[in-house]
Amino acid sequence: MNQVRPPAVAGSFYPARTAQLRALLEQCFLTHPLGPQGALLPSPSLLGGVVPHAGYVYSGPCAAHFYSLVERDIRHVILLGVNHRGKGAKAALSPDSYWETPLGRVAVDRELAASLKEALDFVREDGIPHRGEHSIEVQLPFLQQVLDSFSFVPISLSHLSLDECRIMGRAVASLCLADGSPGKKTVLIASSDLNHYLSPRETERLDGLALARLLDLDPEGLLETVSREGISMCGVVPVAVMLFAVREMGAPSARLLKHCHSGDAAPMSEVVGYASVAVDAGK
Repeated sequence: MNQVRPPAVAGSFYPARTAQLRALLEQCFLTHPLGPQGALLPSPSLLGGVVPHAGYVYSGPCAAHFYSLVERDIRHVILLGVNHRGKGAKAALSPDSYWETPLGRVAVDRELAASLKEALDFVREDGIPHRGEHSIEVQLPFLQQVLDSFSFVPISLSHLSLDECRIMGRAVASLCLADGSPGKKTVLIASSDLNHYLSPRETERLDGLALARLLDLDPEGLLETVSREGISMCGVVPVAVMLFAVREMGAPSARLLKHCHSGDAAPMSEVVGYASVAVDAGK
C-alpha cells in the first residue's frame, strides 16, 4: 500500500498554494537581498551540505544559496533532519511511499532506505518522528524547484552518541558512493538552524564557533564545542553524521555560502542563526 505523508507545515512555514509557493521560491533565488540573487552555479562535485529549516521568509534566501549549486540531474537525495520533539525512534526512516507538498509528490527511495536499515541496527522505520516535523519537509519544495526528477530518503534523528554518528556517517557514505559517482547522482543534506533566541552579537559569536568546526569537517569538534559552549544548534546530530559521511568520501573541506540570522529578515532583539554550507568532492 502506497502511503502518502501530507504536508504538515504548508500555510505556516511556506505557502500552501502552488502559485504563491513558486513565487516565494523564485524570490529566494532571484531577488531577495539575502539570497544568491540569480547566481546559479551548479557544481558537478557537490557531495552535500547544510541548510536551515525555518520559515521561508526568514531562512529561505539563505537556503537558496545551497540549492543554487545542485545540478538538475541529481536523482537521489539523502535528507538528515531533526526530531525536534524527541518522540519515537532516535534514527527514523519514513514508512511512507511518498511525501506531498503543494508542488506535488516526491517518492521515498525504499531501496536506499532498506539498505541503510539493514546496515544499522539502531535505524528503525517509524512515522512518529516525521509526523508534524518541519526540518525535512521544508527542504522538499526547494528540491522540487531545482531538480527534474528525484527520490529521497528522509531520516529523522534525535540523540545519537558520537560512535553512532560515526557509524551512521560511514553507512551513509557507502550509499552515496554505491553508484561510483559521488556528488553526481546522490546528494547528502543535513537540515539545521544554528543558535536560537539570543542577541544578534551573541548569536554571531556562537554560530562562528560552530561553523569553524563545521568548515574544518570536524564532527567530533563540532559536537564537543556545541556541548561545551551551550550552543542551541538543533541539528547538530544530522550535521555531525553528514560530516562523518563526507569525510569518509574524501572531501577535503567545506565552504560557507551564506551566514545570517532572523534579525536580518525582520527586526527582532533575539534571533536564530542560519547558514548554507557546501561540501565538494576532492580532486
